[in-house]
Amino acid sequence: MTDATAATTLPAVSARDRTTWAELFFDLVLAFGVSQVAHPVAAHPSWAVLGKCLLVLVPLWWAWVDVVMAMNAVHETNLQRVFLLLTALAVYGMAVAAPLALADREAALLYSGSYLALRLLIGEAIRKECALYTIHPYRAGLAFALVLFAFASVPAPWREVCWACAVVAEIAAPVVLSGHLRQLAFGVNHLPERFGLFVMIALGENVFAVGAGATHGPLAPAELTALVLAFLVGCALWWLYFHLVASAVAHALRTHPTPSVVVRDVLSYGHLVLVVGLLLVSVGATRTVRSPLHTPDGLSAALLPSGAALFMLAFCYTRRRMFGAASATRFYGGIALLALALSAWRLPGVATLAGTTVLLLLVNAAEHWLISSGRQVPLILRNRAFGTV
Repeated sequence: MTDATAATTLPAVSARDRTTWAELFFDLVLAFGVSQVAHPVAAHPSWAVLGKCLLVLVPLWWAWVDVVMAMNAVHETNLQRVFLLLTALAVYGMAVAAPLALADREAALLYSGSYLALRLLIGEAIRKECALYTIHPYRAGLAFALVLFAFASVPAPWREVCWACAVVAEIAAPVVLSGHLRQLAFGVNHLPERFGLFVMIALGENVFAVGAGATHGPLAPAELTALVLAFLVGCALWWLYFHLVASAVAHALRTHPTPSVVVRDVLSYGHLVLVVGLLLVSVGATRTVRSPLHTPDGLSAALLPSGAALFMLAFCYTRRRMFGAASATRFYGGIALLALALSAWRLPGVATLAGTTVLLLLVNAAEHWLISSGRQVPLILRNRAFGTV
């Protein structure tokens, strides 16, 4: 990289270093939104319902990412606290409306209207505080919010079709506008902490949902066994992320030849996949704990292992984007979980839960043994040209 190029790509301001209490409150509201999105899948697990839930989850996630980026480059003031509380109110409106946003006109108007208000707030914060240094998919984000609001009153299924087109375009916006990412001021401590804390909150929501579901009836030995196994799944998922990944993201932001790749592909896209995986695990574990000896069918049978597989395989993608290769332990562990998902319709729920638990614990144990004994975790899917954006 030449000096002239560096001058045009490096941020001109220092980024925030630590998460604030106001940001944590904002995260809690988004976690409520994610749990709201999970309710329809838990009640009626099907591919159509899952697709609709993802359709309302993506704007929630993307708005959160843009708020994180907007706050990353500024120092906290009372004005910024008010901004975060107002954006939390808008997210709260989206979360309340999320379960019925695609089926009910009033809920669709509340969801899209709250999203439009959120985008306007983000735009104002960017304009006043950090217009040169934050992600500029805001302009595209506002356009998508206007599309959602404009088609909120359209009857189904056209509402779903129009919203799906807008959401797909919004997902593609950071790729199309990737040049603006080079102007970001990256907080090498703040950003990994923000995304890691949200993963922690999502894991906590998983524990809450499974535990709350277990209190609906008496805990027979099968239910108690399933409850313990579900908790161990949560512990294993926590270990997979926080043992290696959280510190790896911070290291990548410091050392990657193009840090904007880490922001876009690892934090924005990769963590969206992680959140979806945790959502599927939460729904699958909750249903299993309620009826552990029941043999589910269809999508319901595959929710738990496929969510765990998605969570694990996402690390292969993120590690490859950060360091040019994927972890063999997590790749083959994810493939094994997918194989379990394909056979889950033949097994009682508690057996699928036990198999998922064992596979997750085995991957964690293998990585711990390799690292503690001074060996390297085997790598696959190598890519030497991984620094482009």
